[in-house]
Amino acid sequence: MEAVEPFTETGINHYPRLYYVLLGLLSRLLGTDIVATWQVTGVVVQMLMVIAISWLLIRLTGQPLLGVFGFVPSLIGTLAVITSGNWYQSLDNHAVLWGAFGVFFTLNGESAALSLAVTSTCLIIGVTFPTGQGNVSTERMNWAAIVAASALIGTLANVQTYSFLTAIYLLVYATSMYGLLSYGSRKHIVISLICLVVVIFGGPIIASVCGPLVTLMAGLLAAAPGFSLVLLKHKVRMIGAAAAAALAASPTIIGTLAGLASEDEFLTYRESSSAALGVPLWPGVLAALAPLIMLALIFWAGTAQSNKAWQASALGAGVAWALVASNDNWGANQEPYRFWIDSFTIVTAATIPILFQVGIRSWSGWRSRVQSDDGARRWRHVNCSASKRGWMVTKHVVLGSACLTLATSVALGFADFAKFSAYVQDRGTESFNDPQARAIGAAVRKGVEDNSAAIRSTELLLADPCISPFRVKLLTGVPTAFYNLGLAWPEHEKALREVLKQRTAGTFARSEAQSGEVGYLLTDSSCSAAWHTEDVGMRVAEVPYSLGGKVATVTLWKLTA
Repeated sequence: MEAVEPFTETGINHYPRLYYVLLGLLSRLLGTDIVATWQVTGVVVQMLMVIAISWLLIRLTGQPLLGVFGFVPSLIGTLAVITSGNWYQSLDNHAVLWGAFGVFFTLNGESAALSLAVTSTCLIIGVTFPTGQGNVSTERMNWAAIVAASALIGTLANVQTYSFLTAIYLLVYATSMYGLLSYGSRKHIVISLICLVVVIFGGPIIASVCGPLVTLMAGLLAAAPGFSLVLLKHKVRMIGAAAAAALAASPTIIGTLAGLASEDEFLTYRESSSAALGVPLWPGVLAALAPLIMLALIFWAGTAQSNKAWQASALGAGVAWALVASNDNWGANQEPYRFWIDSFTIVTAATIPILFQVGIRSWSGWRSRVQSDDGARRWRHVNCSASKRGWMVTKHVVLGSACLTLATSVALGFADFAKFSAYVQDRGTESFNDPQARAIGAAVRKGVEDNSAAIRSTELLLADPCISPFRVKLLTGVPTAFYNLGLAWPEHEKALREVLKQRTAGTFARSEAQSGEVGYLLTDSSCSAAWHTEDVGMRVAEVPYSLGGKVATVTLWKLTA
C-alpha cells in the first residue's frame, strides 16, 4: 500500500498502481495465490468488456443475435502479417504496433484499464445514441449510467495513465464534435480550428514551460468550444459526469502534479525519456485501416441520413486518435505508439456496434424507399438526369469498394491474431511452480527464518543472471534489487542501475551492490555466470533441485564486506 518502488520497497512511486494494490488485497482477503488472482481477475474484467460490447450491439441494432460478436474487436489486428510477416509491426526504438489481443493477453494494469475504458465508452454510447426502438430506460437511469461510466474512466488515472488519457480524448472530442454539429455556428468551428493550430504549433512552447504532461492536457483545448456548447445545453448531466471523472482521477493527478512541482528526480527523467517512439504516418494509417474505414463509413452515413451522433463519433474519434498518436510532433512526446495502440483498441471496440447500427438502418431505409412507389421510380431512374444517375453509380461503386476493403482488412487482421496465437503457444507462459521456483522459495524462507527476518526489513536481495528477479519478488515478497526504469526509482538508483547493468553482462558489481544496500545474493549453481563460485560471503541456505536429470543448487548468501 505504500508509495514505494515495488521491487526494493524504497524510494517514491508516482506510477498509477490501484489495480495492483487491489489484486494484492484480493489475494490476501481470499487467501489465493497471487498468480491465480492476477489471471482470474484479468479475465473477469475482459469478460465484462465483451459483455458491454455485446450489450451495445444489441441496444443499437435491436438484434439479440448480434450480441455474439462482442469478442470480435479483440481479434482484429494491424495487418502486420502482410507488412512484416509477424503479428506486430516494429517501429523505431522499442515502439511497436499490434492489435488489442497483444495488450489483453498480459492481464496487467494496462489490459484492465483498456477493458474498463471500452466498457465505460460502450455504456455512454448506449445511453446517449438514438436507438429508434423506444427508450426503455428513464432519464434518471441514463444520467446515473453516464455519471457511473465517467467515474470509472476517471478511476483509470489511478490504474494506467495512457488508457485514461486516450479515453478522455476520445470522449471529449466526440462530445465536442456533437456540440459543434448540433448547436454550433461557423464561429465556433473557426475558434476550434484556431485552438487546434495553437496546440499543434504552440505545444513545444507549452512543453518547455509546463512540461509534457501538462501539454498533453492542453491538447484538449481544441475541443473546448464544442464541449462548452454541450455543457450549456445539458448542464446537470455534463457537470455530474465531469465532476465524477475529476474526483475519481484526482488522487494520482494531484500526486503527480505535486511531484512535478517539487522537481521529483524520477518524474523529471520520465517526462524527458520518451524518444524515437513516434508512429510514422503511412505505416500508422495502414495498420489502422480497418477502424479508419469504419469511421469513414459511419461519417458518410451520418451525413447522408443527418445523424449527428454518427457524424460526431466518427469525427471525434478520428481527430482524437490523430492527436494523441502524433503527440511527439506537437510537444508532449509521451510514447505516441502506446496512445496509438490504446486508441486502436477503444475505437475498434466502440465503432463496430455503431457500424452495425449504420448498416441495419441504411439497409432498412433503402428497402423502404425501393418498396414505395416514389422510391421505385427513383430506383428505375425514370426522372433522374444523366449526371444524377452517374453520381449514384459512382457513390455505389465507392461504397462497395470501401466495404470490400474493410472486409479484406478485417480478414487480414484476423491473420495477425492467428499468428499471435501460434506464437504464445510456442513460447508458453511463465511457470512459478517448477523445481527452480520451489527451490527459490525454500531457500529464501530458510534465510528469513534463520536470520530473524532481517532479509525483509533492512537489505536487498540480488539474484544472479539465471534467476529472474520477477520470480524472486513474486515467490518470496522480499525487497529485491531490481526496478523498472520507466515506472519508479528506488533509493540509491545510480548504484542499483550499475549493479543491474553489470548483472546483464554476467558480472557481479560488489562495491556498487554494497552502495545500493544489497545485503543478500541468490545464486543458481547451473548458471554460466558462476557467481556461486566467488567469495561473496556466508552461505545462509542451500536447496537442491532437479534440472534435466542433473542436480542444481539454489544458494542464499549473506554478503560480507
